[in-house]
Amino acid sequence: MSQLEKLTVSLYVHGRTSFIDGTHLNNNIISKMPYLHRLNFDIITEIVIINNEYLPTSDDVRRALIEKGYNVDCYVDYRGIERGRCHIYSVSFTMERMYVITNKFPDGIFMNVLKVYVSDSMHSLEYDFFVRISQAFPLLEVLTVLSTVNQQKPTNELDEYEQTFSIIKYSHLMILDLISSHIDYSKQFFVKASLPRLSTLEIDYEHLVNVTEDFTNNTARANCANLKNIIFRKKPRIVGKTFFTYFPLVLKINQVENC
Repeated sequence: MSQLEKLTVSLYVHGRTSFIDGTHLNNNIISKMPYLHRLNFDIITEIVIINNEYLPTSDDVRRALIEKGYNVDCYVDYRGIERGRCHIYSVSFTMERMYVITNKFPDGIFMNVLKVYVSDSMHSLEYDFFVRISQAFPLLEVLTVLSTVNQQKPTNELDEYEQTFSIIKYSHLMILDLISSHIDYSKQFFVKASLPRLSTLEIDYEHLVNVTEDFTNNTARANCANLKNIIFRKKPRIVGKTFFTYFPLVLKINQVENC
């Protein structure tokens, strides 16, 4: 290991008493690999119980690496005064998948990322967050959104600026998983987004009925034109003819495994 020149690290860790931060990476990886000249990493620490009075900031987390010349970014979030979560990653991101754990995800451009998993059980994910996601991952093909927190500003209440740029384009998105999300996020994607290549959708059946207005809404229909696979949490007992008229390329419907 000490002879390595390049290293890629992807970690998801929970249940610690401190974040995996720049100091941790320097002391436990970088300092032990004298030949290392390229480090790519994507590290999340969640459910971190911090007993110190001082809660680390994003600057604290990345400082040790920035001082050594590494180009990194991170964001942190806290529930109450102790329980925290942190995501630190190299800006020259080479991996094809990234986990986004909170709506505090900052700006950036990640041309290599094709799959994104978004999860936030503490805060709502608003319109501007999804704008950042579409801009940060321009080649995104697979997106999972996991949040049961309703949006604070529904799609029909966007301000004048947001209305001007209201349609968010996901030009390459083919697979969208909303099956464990609040209905607001189904509305976000089918009313305020353009999904020209969407072919697989995971969603709650009742949410789909709602956002398509019982399979009559033309705006949502445009995003369903290329759908071939629809996966529901629970398969409906009966679907009417309008369902298959609305989704002309769908031959059968499926149910999430082990549901």
